[in-house]
Amino acid sequence: MQTLEMKTLFLTIGFCLVAALQAQDSSSLALDSTKFAGKWFMKALVMKDGILVEKVSPLFVLVLDDDDMELSITYMLYGQCLEVTTILEKTDVPGQYIAFEGKSHIQIHLSSVKDHQMLYCDGELEGTSFTLTELIGRDRKENLEALEEFKVFTQKNGLELENLVIPEHMEKCEPESD
Repeated sequence: MQTLEMKTLFLTIGFCLVAALQAQDSSSLALDSTKFAGKWFMKALVMKDGILVEKVSPLFVLVLDDDDMELSITYMLYGQCLEVTTILEKTDVPGQYIAFEGKSHIQIHLSSVKDHQMLYCDGELEGTSFTLTELIGRDRKENLEALEEFKVFTQKNGLELENLVIPEHMEKCEPESD
């Protein structure tokens, strides 16, 4: 996979994660956006064409003064570290977010499991189309109830469970030496 394609893929995943955290306008968190800030963990990921994420760092979210959010996450792919930092701007429509000149969209679904969220993202980024679902949570512990709910959600959105990835978590990315 070329470096530009890798960066596009991880910007896509990062966009979806930030949008998920910001799209909860209908939840109790909407009253205090500072509750979005902090550390989150990617629990599972399904991408239409598969993905080769080896490890992920925790996801850090910073709420900016204008209620936009800054996201930072690091991925390891093919033994190399790729840090992604991006800003997602809030729109006027509660719960709906777009990015990259309106070419990327997200739908958020709160899990019935506390501190978990499921999201569906699709669109186009730098000429590459994507469709994916993600499960994120406030802690890194495996939660089988949340995972089962996520699998049903993923299938309802037309993605194949054979592409399910449960990434390994890392605190700091250390690339493999040649």
